[in-house]
Amino acid sequence: MKTFFLKLFMVFSLFFPAFWSTFSEDYKMEYYAVFTAAYGALLLWMAACAIKGGWKKKQVFALCLVGGLLIYNILSLWFNVRELHWFGEQIDDTVAFLFLLVLCMQEEPLGEKPENLIRFFLGCAVVSNLLSIVYFFAGYTSFLICNNRFYFGQLPADYYEFRHYWLYSHKSDYALMLTLFLAAVVHFRGLFRRKWMFFGSVAVLLTAMFLSHSWTGFGAAALVLLGGFLDQVDWKRFHFRKIHLLGIVGVAAVGGVAGKLLLKERNIFSMGDRNQIWAGALREIRQCPGGWGFQFGERLFEVRSGWSTNNCHNIFLNAMLRFSVPVGLCFLLLMLAVLIYALYKSRSFLGTSLVLGVFVLMNMDYALLNYEMGMFLFVIWLVCIYKKEDGYDG
Repeated sequence: MKTFFLKLFMVFSLFFPAFWSTFSEDYKMEYYAVFTAAYGALLLWMAACAIKGGWKKKQVFALCLVGGLLIYNILSLWFNVRELHWFGEQIDDTVAFLFLLVLCMQEEPLGEKPENLIRFFLGCAVVSNLLSIVYFFAGYTSFLICNNRFYFGQLPADYYEFRHYWLYSHKSDYALMLTLFLAAVVHFRGLFRRKWMFFGSVAVLLTAMFLSHSWTGFGAAALVLLGGFLDQVDWKRFHFRKIHLLGIVGVAAVGGVAGKLLLKERNIFSMGDRNQIWAGALREIRQCPGGWGFQFGERLFEVRSGWSTNNCHNIFLNAMLRFSVPVGLCFLLLMLAVLIYALYKSRSFLGTSLVLGVFVLMNMDYALLNYEMGMFLFVIWLVCIYKKEDGYDG
């Protein structure tokens, strides 16, 4: 039964992302997601795990996660009761981190035949993004289900660039999720029954990444592919040959072309003016350490004379701006603990490239909202933490 609820979480997340929000305005509803259908499935899965039992012992990371999550909730509750009155983020993030905790503590978190559940997840991710490509060429940018309404998003005809969000709030969100899905496909390539299915899946995800038009996402995807390739090299028997030099030249040429295209659209030396945005955000955070609360999405802070923005283009600074400095710092430490533990457990080029790629994405834009956190943590666990001794490794 518990694997059914986990499949339900995957289906809701990847095909039917229904959520309920405090607001119904197109721009604010995603910032104030109260609860999602996917998280409802997760609560049922965790309840099924608690009933069935089968828990591991002596999990130091799990104890640290419990402690960090307890502090996060105490701080969030304090600021929410006194000033902010916005509990949705606290609830959703708590459900997501509890999900990771149960995954780490369960003896058989994916059931008795984990390979079947992993294949189901990979299939859902690929098919969802295949539908995303069709959706883009039908003329749409995003698809959301909020407060029992369907939203079919389209960019203005005169928008300065093409971009695609699919089920997410922004191209950076989509790029982060595609990076995760790509890493999962590469990591579990052994579960594909035919080679063409593996290469076709990679092609679908890379096509969707191209449509997102996220340059940071392009870099993250390249890192993941490079990490997956390096993991396949037998370094004990490796000898440098001329063919390797040719490969390096080819990769450098592709990188040069990509860099030239990037320079036409972005100033990489200022990281798309991120340094100015972050400086303005830090000034505003110092002036309002208790957080903006419900003013986020409407209120602006000044970046420079004549230019203001409503968010920090960084999930950690946004957490401080929205929910207070103490809550934001606690959230940052929780995320760092997860990513560092993922690095430690993976000990692979792929795991390192995935963590580095998603960390850069999270620092370049508001690339991860509370209702996406569960899927984010699930794939990080699946690729970096879940090992053979836990059941099955592709």
